[in-house]
Amino acid sequence: MLTACNADLYNPTLATRAYPEALEQSNVLQMQAIPRELDLQIINATSTDYIDIDIWVNRRYVQHVPQLLAGAKIELPIEKFRDVWGQCPQPGGFWRTRTPTPLVFVQIQRDATSPLLGLVTVVPEAARY
Repeated sequence: MLTACNADLYNPTLATRAYPEALEQSNVLQMQAIPRELDLQIINATSTDYIDIDIWVNRRYVQHVPQLLAGAKIELPIEKFRDVWGQCPQPGGFWRTRTPTPLVFVQIQRDATSPLLGLVTVVPEAARY
């Protein structure tokens, strides 16, 4: 838990690329994205493996994921998501010093030209804003 508290929320050396505005979202997958205090849990309820993908949050922050296998669950640390300036969302947790960033819009980017794929975001009752 202390790792996220000490995470560098702004680090220009970790800057990523801008959100791909030109790519539209083609559909919503049978995947759940569940924001938690220090990570984003994704449950792949499809029968498809996703390899070398990028997960976008709030049309701003991105994190590369080597694989998301069919039927698998992964947990992505919030401080590993970064934007074009190297900033990450504010994580939650007991030791937080600022209001956590709501993680409400989650998408998968398979490559530079394919449409984005939406995920169903399920915000636990205790974390609703």
